[in-house]
Amino acid sequence: MAKATKKVIAAPTPSSSPLKRGRGLRLRTLEAIDKKAIDAPAFFVSVPMPLIARTIHTITKRMRIRTAHTKERAEVRGGGRKPWKQKGTGRSRHGSSRSPLWVGGGITFGPRSRKQRVLRTQLKERRLALAGAFALHVKNESLFVLQLPKEISPKTNEIAKQMKGNRSVLIVLDDSHAVLARGIRNIPTLRCKQARSVTPLDILEAGQVWIDEAAMPVIEKRCSIS
Repeated sequence: MAKATKKVIAAPTPSSSPLKRGRGLRLRTLEAIDKKAIDAPAFFVSVPMPLIARTIHTITKRMRIRTAHTKERAEVRGGGRKPWKQKGTGRSRHGSSRSPLWVGGGITFGPRSRKQRVLRTQLKERRLALAGAFALHVKNESLFVLQLPKEISPKTNEIAKQMKGNRSVLIVLDDSHAVLARGIRNIPTLRCKQARSVTPLDILEAGQVWIDEAAMPVIEKRCSIS
């Protein structure tokens, strides 16, 4: 009788893949969407979601500021001598007055400000995660290229009138248009980040992402792995 052979299925490799052709980026201004569109850049590649999740987890962990700190029994001053002899006193046995059972002793499982382990991700993973976050917005057609005039008014009132009706928008600006951030930061439904410091978490939290046309070279440099 012939033995039944098990069918082995190879696991998919987590390699990045470019977006399908035909997905373009719409051009727009602060007031309205332009009818013109451009091809999606080649550096916006779709990546596995666990890679993006792991990168975001590392970013949030490293941003945490630890201030509360408690001392363990080995760090509390004193307690080197045995309080009383082991037998003959009628009391329970103890080896140190700095035991967590004693008042003034160490704290068990208390908050620690000193990090025991610093999470790290590779540079290639961080760049792929950023490119993958942008690619998700390209897939959902919620990524736009923002065309700004040479002279921009930083007044919040004027910007709010131009962008009336737009909510949950992240605007990624170039350093040359940083003056626009002063007016946007007072509008609660809009967020503004510099192209050199935007993270995958900022991108995925936004409903729409508008990238400054002048910031595209910076984004390309941060998303390219070659």
